[in-house]
Amino acid sequence: MSACGSLAAQPLFNNPLVKNRADPQMFLHTDGYYYFTATVPEYDRIELRRASGINDLGAADAKVIWRKHASGPMSHHIWAPELHFIQGKWYVYFTAGRADAIWDIRLYVLENASTNPLEGEWVERGQLKTGRESFSLDATTFALGGQRYLVWTQRDPAPDKKNTNIYLAKMDTPLSITGPVVLLSRPDYSWEKIKYEVNEAPAVLIRNGRVFITYSASATDENYSMGLLTAPADADLLDSRVWQKSAQPVFKTSVANAQYGPGHNSFTTTTDGKTDVLVYHARDYREIKGDSLYDPNRHTRAQVFYWRDDGTPDFGAPGAPTINLGKQAAKPLFRDPVMDGAADPVLVRNAKLGKWWMFYTNRRANASEARGVTWVHGTRIGIAESDDEGANWHYIGEADIELPPQMGGAEATHWAPDIIRANDGSYHMYLTVVPGIFEDWKHPRYMVHLTSQDLRHWRNAKVLQLASERVIDATVLRLPQGGYRMWYNNEVDKKSIYYADSPDLENWTNKGKAVGDQGGEGPKVFRWKDQWWMITDVWRGLAVYRSDDLLNWKRQLGNLLEVPGHGEDDEVIGGHPDVVVNGDRAFLFYFTHPGKRGPDQKKDGREQRRSSLQVVELLHTEQGLLADRDAPAYVRLPAK
Repeated sequence: MSACGSLAAQPLFNNPLVKNRADPQMFLHTDGYYYFTATVPEYDRIELRRASGINDLGAADAKVIWRKHASGPMSHHIWAPELHFIQGKWYVYFTAGRADAIWDIRLYVLENASTNPLEGEWVERGQLKTGRESFSLDATTFALGGQRYLVWTQRDPAPDKKNTNIYLAKMDTPLSITGPVVLLSRPDYSWEKIKYEVNEAPAVLIRNGRVFITYSASATDENYSMGLLTAPADADLLDSRVWQKSAQPVFKTSVANAQYGPGHNSFTTTTDGKTDVLVYHARDYREIKGDSLYDPNRHTRAQVFYWRDDGTPDFGAPGAPTINLGKQAAKPLFRDPVMDGAADPVLVRNAKLGKWWMFYTNRRANASEARGVTWVHGTRIGIAESDDEGANWHYIGEADIELPPQMGGAEATHWAPDIIRANDGSYHMYLTVVPGIFEDWKHPRYMVHLTSQDLRHWRNAKVLQLASERVIDATVLRLPQGGYRMWYNNEVDKKSIYYADSPDLENWTNKGKAVGDQGGEGPKVFRWKDQWWMITDVWRGLAVYRSDDLLNWKRQLGNLLEVPGHGEDDEVIGGHPDVVVNGDRAFLFYFTHPGKRGPDQKKDGREQRRSSLQVVELLHTEQGLLADRDAPAYVRLPAK
């Protein structure tokens, strides 16, 4: 499928994501932005930044929204800010001490009524009272079943105790709690008591009918680690008996990956809401000079986490700081071993196998007796598979596509599929079909919709009623507001790009022309770097358009892949691409006719007909998209 499908590759994060920022809190708001705040090493202010992508937060402007007082309350140890949007207003919950009594730290609240929390006025709303005046910190809040709760850390009330515990209470306003305060966890296990007896920094995750609260334990050096509390989501959360506690840490130091003291986390998701992300801080060294609390090198990191069969989170181990860019891709990436005519690639993740499959038009390049253009007719869709996340591919056969006689049946020509996975797990293919094998181009071409459960067998063929009876090269995108949009080439209208909309992937309404500044084939539409992009094959390389609304498209200057490369099978223009977005990286897959160059380029032999598939990483600049096809392409498309 295209990058616009529902199963983009799992993201890679630029770890460390934000340097010298501890106690990170990040969330994806309904406005499409990620908001981020954290403890600064000077402990003197609260910063806020936002970006359209997680990897962009490190370079985003950090706006100081509040500074500590010169004296009195809120004048020392400004820690652990958290940003929350509640009842149409923004709130920051944070911890602060006082210059004349630095360990008299309490919980405080800021409020902002602006739509954008980086604008407007932040108003001090004073201390958030917990019912006891004692050492308290690290507040977070969540809502469940119409009730909002506060979770925080506070010193044990016993006069002979210095440990900190996790507490829970209901909130009656964003500024206050009401009713009983419940003890959820105190340091019980040896791993929670190294140097200091600590339970702190709760973070809440509601999934699979349960409420999960992670917390951090022990001293803030290499011994810092995360524990987990769990309760049924439909239980009385103020009944301490419903909560279960992990006997072992669920996230701890990884010596192998040189990540020490991971903890004080928060949770977010990818922009589509389908992939869970753990955000935390850690150091990349063990030895600390002086008090670990004042060592500034706790850096914010992010990584995807997964779910076990029993519905509990599996955080794994803190990942190494160096990004795994993947293996260097083969050059050429792939040649079909049967017909040697691989073209028009489209990639899709096979969810059952946990691998990437690549579907492609397989022209009959080695059919030496084919007359006219019959060699590009009678084709079947080939499938290649990657065992190493997209760097190398091997042939696994043809797609089993069943078409009725009125569509050409077994003699039909299959071109340029696009594939998207629906919410119910079924796959939908949009295939260009020519009803036979012909020596010229003067014949109908239909857009046919098929479905599959396994990506191999395709049934339930249905011709779509689009702008004309000569349409080719569909690409399908799930729209942010719901429903789907298809772009395709309407050959009747000077090969302009048209579009159609659907609520369910089966019933389509033609909407008219999308791009008509010049003819083009193989449109691909995708979201990357906070922008919508369309790439089309204009036979002199690839035209690039951008849009803010998926309706109005502006073309950038110059074409991608118009200048031939120097690699094997890449010394010609590139054509008909697919794009796969992987976090902040995007990969352009395309095909070439390697023999169409030099003095023999206009001949019509096997060498001119054969085609190869290639890949290049896209580059984003102020001018738009670029592709350095001579640079090694390091590809990593995680498939699980």
